[in-house]
Amino acid sequence: MLKKIEGFGSRLLERVVPGVDAAACGWKWWAACWQCGGRSCSVNTCTADLICG
Repeated sequence: MLKKIEGFGSRLLERVVPGVDAAACGWKWWAACWQCGGRSCSVNTCTADLICG
């Protein structure tokens, strides 16, 4: 019974959440980041590398 529920949940999730596309990776920039003490920063969306500006 648990496997049926898990399977149903997985199928439902696949319909609601779009697949992840590796081509969507890139850099996002913010004017102020708490990780950088309020300075500007950029984050690589694939590797989570953080660069403070």
